[in-house]
Order: sequence, then C-alpha cells, then structure tokens
Amino acid sequence: MCDFWYEAQKKAKKTARDRGFEGWNDVAVWRDFKPIYILEDIWPHYFEHVTSERFTRHSQSDAGNRNRPIHGGVTTHTGGSVPFAAHAKQMIRLI
Repeated sequence: MCDFWYEAQKKAKKTARDRGFEGWNDVAVWRDFKPIYILEDIWPHYFEHVTSERFTRHSQSDAGNRNRPIHGGVTTHTGGSVPFAAHAKQMIRLI
C-alpha cells in the first residue's frame, strides 16, 4: 500500500513539474494534481495524513535511521544476498 501512495504522489509531482509550476515539490502545489485512479473523496484524506505532525515526525525519524552510518557504511534493511543462516553466523562472530 505504501508503494501505491508513493507512486501517486510521484505522479502528482511530475504533473505539476511538467506544467511548469514553481515549487512543484511542495505539497501545497502538487495536491491539486490528483491521479485519475484515485477517488475524489480519498485524495484530501491522504493530504491530511501526509501533512500531519505525526507523519512528519515519523518521516524525519525514519530518514535519519536510514542514513545513519554503522560499521563504516550506511545501514540497510536487508542482509543482501547472504542466506539467513550465514548472516546469523557472521553476526555471532561480531559479538
């Protein structure tokens, strides 16, 4: 579901940018460019959510967590292509 809203937001921003709007990345600008596949009564609720204090706080916290360097590199949410058992053994060696 998160990907669905991300794509809808990206499409709205692209439409605003393509039409030459200044500040197309600002919510106040691209909120008027609802993708056709989203219902009229749903779109305003999405903006209430995106502009809420709680969402903003979580978004900033999550961005900080994603960009925090650990062990010399930026953290990721995956172990890559390493099998889980091999990854577990490697983590035990680090302790």
